[in-house]
Amino acid sequence: MTLCERYHSKILKYLYYSIGNMEDAKDLTQEVFVIVYNRIEELQGHENIGGFIYQTAKFLSANFKRKAFKKTLNETPINMEIGSKESDLYEKITMIYDSKIDEGKYVNNVLSLLAEEKQQLYKLYYVENKSYKEIAKILNVNEASLRMRYVRLRREIKKLTHHVAEEKFVADEY
Repeated sequence: MTLCERYHSKILKYLYYSIGNMEDAKDLTQEVFVIVYNRIEELQGHENIGGFIYQTAKFLSANFKRKAFKKTLNETPINMEIGSKESDLYEKITMIYDSKIDEGKYVNNVLSLLAEEKQQLYKLYYVENKSYKEIAKILNVNEASLRMRYVRLRREIKKLTHHVAEEKFVADEY
C-alpha cells in the first residue's frame, strides 16, 4: 500500500474539516501529496512519515485560511459590513440572478470550451465517478501526473465558469 493510498482519505477529511470546503480540501490534499512525492527520497529514512504528511497538511491549511482571510478583507467594500442592510440586499439580488440560471445549460457551456481531452478527464472523474487509480490505468498515465491534470482542470474550469457567467448569463440579465 502506497503512502497516498494509506493517507489520502484521512488527509482529505482533515483538510475538509479544517477549511470547510470539499473542492478546496481536494486541491490541498493534492498539494500535500505532490510535496510528499517531490520529497520522497528524503522521506525514506524519516521516522514518522505520517506525522510529516499531517504537518504538511496543517501548514497548507493554515496558509490557505490566511490567504482566504486576506482576500476577503480586500474584497469586502467598507460600506458592506457583515450584517448590514446593504449586505442583505446584495445577497437577495445575487440569489435572484442565481435562480434564473439554467444549470444544465451553464455546465454544458463551460464544458464545451474545454479541449476534448479535458472533457474526457471531467467525464471520467465527475460523471462516471471513477477513481484516480482507474483513470490512470485507462489513460495509461502516472497517478501523480493525473492528479496534477485534475488540479489544472479545476483551475481552468473555475476561470471558464466566471467567463461563461459574465458573457452568457449575467450580461443578459441587466
